This record gives sequence, structure tokens and C-alpha cells, in this order.
Amino acid sequence: MEKIITIILLLSCICINPEFISANGTSYFEDTVFPSGHVLPLEERVVSIVSEKLFIEIEQNQTKKPFNTENPVIQANIRVVYEMLNQTEEDLTVPIAFPQPGVSNHWKVILDGENVPLTGTVSIKTKELTGENQHKEWIHPRIGEKYTFGGYDVMSESTSMDSKTFDVTLKARQTHTLSIEYKTLLGQDERESLHPVYRLDYLLHPASYWSDFKNLFIQVDVPSKSRVHMNLPLDKESRHTYVGEFDELPEENLVLFISPSSGLLIDFFNSRGGALLFFVVLLPVFYLILRFTNKTLLNRKKWFSLILLGVFIFASFDILSHKIMGYPITFVQFILFAMYVLILSLLWTRNVKNPEEY
Repeated sequence: MEKIITIILLLSCICINPEFISANGTSYFEDTVFPSGHVLPLEERVVSIVSEKLFIEIEQNQTKKPFNTENPVIQANIRVVYEMLNQTEEDLTVPIAFPQPGVSNHWKVILDGENVPLTGTVSIKTKELTGENQHKEWIHPRIGEKYTFGGYDVMSESTSMDSKTFDVTLKARQTHTLSIEYKTLLGQDERESLHPVYRLDYLLHPASYWSDFKNLFIQVDVPSKSRVHMNLPLDKESRHTYVGEFDELPEENLVLFISPSSGLLIDFFNSRGGALLFFVVLLPVFYLILRFTNKTLLNRKKWFSLILLGVFIFASFDILSHKIMGYPITFVQFILFAMYVLILSLLWTRNVKNPEEY
């Protein structure tokens, strides 16, 4: 029993001050990605945006394996539909740029049901795309607090952004439907807290370069049990869907922060220290439950004690199967789990099978 107490005290020291463990490095990941954006006319034309419908579906990679402590990759499936009016008396061929300098794929550009090929890229000054109202601070959606991103901020450091280009032909005095679809990754911050924070910026400012803009509809779908914060006033329509309608162009670009559900128990904690302290406390709690539970009940109804053992093993797995500490603890969390299960099994065996030893 003395050895078990020693192990518990050692784990407690690690949990109370986990930072000393990562003195030689860190396994936390910080990355921001370039924002996506609204279509931008490359030439002065008399074309107005009658309406825009923006659909953003946040998709979480569900291929996480046990004790793979890497946080999931999250991407945005974006589809935006424009109703564009050529206000002139002649057909116009309009060159258009769509800001998306980061990693993206599965592009589809469709005008009135016909595919439109991408023609290349063009570099545009960042201020022309983002406007004056940049949302530089990050917000943790679980606690609603603002903080400064510690990694490399591509939006603040870059003076220009590459944008996809294509041409559309708009007939005189007619309204056309332009649809754009693509997938892009979200930026993420793992360092700030126990749960990673993901960020997506969608630039609305380029809409101001058209002759007129009105009637913006936004719909954002997020994974189940996610915590979400958005800077624009979108209403929660269902458990997974947020919607908003705007008669005019908002002053700010759309910024989305999301923290998906990590697990049943670990979702109750916001700090790594709190989660690890809970993990350490599980051992003495399990011991006390077995110690003061009627020994006849434990022996005659072993299913009760087995269920209890399973609950505590699951609780430890739910804590240790996430990236909760920096290097090198990230790589030995499986060993900690194995030690924990061994100690639980020893306590269960001594109290259930051999209660006379106590």
C-alpha cells in the first residue's frame, strides 16, 4: 500500500506543476490559416449583388484512435450563392477574384448551372480584403474570454493575399446565379487551454467593391456538442445550426471560434492541471469506495464491483487519451494509463477477492 501512496504523490506533483515536464520542448500546436472571402470585381463594372447566401459546414475528422493524442483536424465546407445583376444594356465579361490563399480543394464555380474554370491567382493587398475592422484577438468559446494568439498571425504579418480568379459573362439587364464551393482548413490553437480552439475568418469586406450589395443570409452548421462563438449576431436555430440575415453589409468580417467536444468527462475541465488532478484523485476515491463498502456485497455481487472498476478505468482513459501535457508526457500517457489500471486492479483484487487482508 505504501508503494501505491508513493505513486499517487508523484502523480500529484506532476499535475500540480505540469510545466516543468515540458522544459525541453512542447508538443502543443499553434497555427492560423489565411481567411476565405467574398467575390471581388477586378474591374470597375456596374454589377450589383442582389443577394448572397453563405453556408458553412464545420466538419470534424473522426478518425481519432485510442491514445493518439493529436487533436482532430477540422475543415470548413463552404458554399456561397450570389444573385448578381448586370445593370447595363450590354453583356459584360467580369473578371472576379475570390480570396483564398491558404490550403483548399474541391473547388466548384458554377454560373447559371454551367461550370466556370479557374484562370489562376492574383495577389491583392491585405487591407483591401480585410478592411479596417480586423478581429485580431482570439476568443475561447468555452469561457468567452479574449486572449492574444501566441503563434504566427498570418493576417497581421502578411501584406498581400493570393486570390483565385475566374471570368463570368453576365447578360444585359439580367440576374444571374453564381455558386462557389470549396473546402478549407481551420486554424487552431492548442496551447492556450486544455481544449483546442479553432478559428475561421470569412471576409465580407470585398462585397463593398460592387456597385451595390444587400440581403446577406448566413448559415453555420457545427459538430454535435461543440462550443461556438461568432462575432456577428447569428441565432441558434437548432442544436447544430446558427443563422443570420442582414439587409446591408456588416461592418465586420465573419469570425468563427469553435471548440468541439473532446469526451464525456474531460469536457467538464478547461485547464490541464484540473483534468490531471481529477485523474490523480480517482485512485484514492476508488480505494475509499471499496474500503467502506460492505464486503459481503462486494463478494456476493461481483458485478457491482466490476462495473465500478470499469467506470474508473473509463474515467482515466477519457482523461489520458487527449493531448493534455507537453513533451515528453504526451508520449508516455499510455504508460500512465497502464500503471493506473494496474493499481486499480490490485486494489480491486485485494478488497473483493481477499477482503480479510484489510
